[in-house]
Amino acid sequence: MRCPSTSFRSTAGSSPPTTIPPEPFVLSHSSAMKHKLLFAFALVLTAFFARMANAADLVVYSSAPASLAKALAAGYAKQSGQHVDLYTASTGKIMARLAAEAAQPHADVVILADWTAGLALANQGLVLPYRPDAILKTLRPQVNAPGPFLPVGADVVGLVVNTHLVGDKQAPQDWADLTNAKWRGQLTMPDPTLSGTASDFVIAYAAHEGQKGWAWLDALKANGCIWPGPNASALRPVEMGERSVMVAGVGHTALKAKLAGNSLDLIIPSSGVLLIPRPIIVMKSSHQAAAAERFVDFAMSPAGQADVAKSLLLPAVSSVPPAPVWPDSALSHVLPVDWAALTQQRKTVLARFSHQILGR
Repeated sequence: MRCPSTSFRSTAGSSPPTTIPPEPFVLSHSSAMKHKLLFAFALVLTAFFARMANAADLVVYSSAPASLAKALAAGYAKQSGQHVDLYTASTGKIMARLAAEAAQPHADVVILADWTAGLALANQGLVLPYRPDAILKTLRPQVNAPGPFLPVGADVVGLVVNTHLVGDKQAPQDWADLTNAKWRGQLTMPDPTLSGTASDFVIAYAAHEGQKGWAWLDALKANGCIWPGPNASALRPVEMGERSVMVAGVGHTALKAKLAGNSLDLIIPSSGVLLIPRPIIVMKSSHQAAAAERFVDFAMSPAGQADVAKSLLLPAVSSVPPAPVWPDSALSHVLPVDWAALTQQRKTVLARFSHQILGR
């Protein structure tokens, strides 16, 4: 049993502690042997208690903004006294890691960037349902999507423009504008096979527009759009001025760059924007289900939701306001989504996108 601690560990490594050698001294052969045995026993005990301590850690995998994941882990650790082992990566990498660990699962809690990925885990029987009525009553209607888990927050998927390259009057106002020849060689988009938000956008857009949606994606490809990787990789060319528009850009990333003084702005398309709830999931394989649920409770508490707002996501709880930079028009132009239906289409749509658009 270890003493409670208020720290948490991340997969980002830290420098090893400096070892100061002891002053030299001389032992008899008998004393030296006893010393070695005691030292070996101490090492065994240290390893044992370290292993016991690690077994009691709460393991959280998160594709939330890294600052939010760290804030939630630190806040929960301070409140509960339990260590949190935190792994942060894109939704695609987390889903791949969960699949690789299927025989020996590690994660207790998983936070993803897209709702359909969460429902895909639920359809595989990997989710322990946790949707307390007391929390459901506090949610914003726009983020209260069906599923066996709660939304920790939500984000919009819109257009991100470099304002040094594109003035207000020249900026695209809708998705359809991007097929115009004026944007040839100026477009980037996150790879939906790597980005959770981009995958939900492609699935939802294809479902909403049908064959017209696929024709639009083909037109983007013909117009020189590139898919360089997850959101950060797709944003970088626009941020650096190499390209002028990011398609299906994540709201919080663009708003963060805007607040930092970069020449970026988020545009809400006139025909509708996708609002994606971000699921926070208790894994069925967790050996610490009660602690995992307490972590979810903290994330949905006023303190946890304040951290969500600071990360520039839309807080799931209606009593917590979003950051002032959040666009007022975002919630009035939301596309209707049948998340359960989209989840059934997820694998097929992403496979078609990979083949038809990415040429893989």
